Amino acid sequence: MLPPPESSVRRSSFVLATGIVLIGANLRAPITVLGPVLTDIQTTLHLDGAAAGLLNALPLLLFAVLSLIAPGIGRRYGLERILAAALGAILVGTLLRSLWLPAGLWIGTILLSAGIAFGNVLLPGLVKRDFPDRAAGMIGLYAAAMAGMAGLSAGLAVPIARLPFADWRWSLGAWALLSLVTLIVWLPQTRRQQRQFAAASSSTPAVSPWRHPIGWQVSLFFALHSLVFYAIVDWFASYVGEAGVSAGTAGVYLLAYQVVAVATNLGSASLIRRFADQRLLGFVCGVCLLVGTAGLLVWPDLSLPWLIAAGLGAGIAMVTSLSLFALRTRDHHQAGALSGMAQFIGYAGAATGPLLVGVLHDATGGWTAPMTLLIVASALVIVFATLAGRDRTI
Repeated sequence: MLPPPESSVRRSSFVLATGIVLIGANLRAPITVLGPVLTDIQTTLHLDGAAAGLLNALPLLLFAVLSLIAPGIGRRYGLERILAAALGAILVGTLLRSLWLPAGLWIGTILLSAGIAFGNVLLPGLVKRDFPDRAAGMIGLYAAAMAGMAGLSAGLAVPIARLPFADWRWSLGAWALLSLVTLIVWLPQTRRQQRQFAAASSSTPAVSPWRHPIGWQVSLFFALHSLVFYAIVDWFASYVGEAGVSAGTAGVYLLAYQVVAVATNLGSASLIRRFADQRLLGFVCGVCLLVGTAGLLVWPDLSLPWLIAAGLGAGIAMVTSLSLFALRTRDHHQAGALSGMAQFIGYAGAATGPLLVGVLHDATGGWTAPMTLLIVASALVIVFATLAGRDRTI
């Protein structure tokens, strides 16, 4: 049997890469859209600070729990099919939480978060398998799409909610269109490459990341930078609101935060391929996060430059930590195992960020304690990112 023409192979690879980038675009936007309209949601649904913190933390808790089972389900049923099912869950959940239904906000959040959890874990393994020589570049592209759409959703949340015919439910539901388009683009992949994955899935990781120091270093790096990222996205508008910054301006600042992160995503992907290891990148991202969080505490009325510094750190941290799933492993099965471990520990830790911010703010009546938490987490990023950045494999 003759091999397919080279043009056909290139076209198939381009379609697959496009699908991966589109899936990445769906993995944060439904979450980051919540922060700028959280005050409106609290007013409408009568949520106190603890309940709002739980709403923010719920996706991260689900990311953590489902990260444990996602690699096994992907191996059993095929990465492409499970990713299609994940997109369907994101689509239905996004629609459901924007409807005037009892508990629709909570049920929809659970459903879309489950879909995002599978996408989080399975995409790095898919990239490691299908783009072994370009894994860092592909991860950089889909991370950039992820950050870009996250920033766009945060920036557009308040303007959409303020339209004459709309409210916060429109801001949440608008992102169902992106999920629908992505699902349509991805569905053809469910009829292809299943045999290839099944044939390769008989092997298992030689060493479990749970029993290796690299696994813990990568996981704690992921946990700490995720804690800072989600706490800023979820609570920034409320924090600077008490300093006199309007909700609309806070949304624009968050958009700038994400734009900087996107640009840094793309730049970091190129640097990862050029450096012998990722220690310098890990150190720099931690320092940027530390400068940003400390600045927000000391000078909240000058929040834009501090968000830009934090955006630089977030962009470097996201691409570097995702790339480490492939760079610190020997094959795509081991990459999936490390991805599952790191995202379980990472999101379990990150989930405490928004929740603790809400609880600490309610308990102290101020923002010093919550912001100090983010400063300490940023300092620890420097430590674990530098350790994880050493050129070693599990």
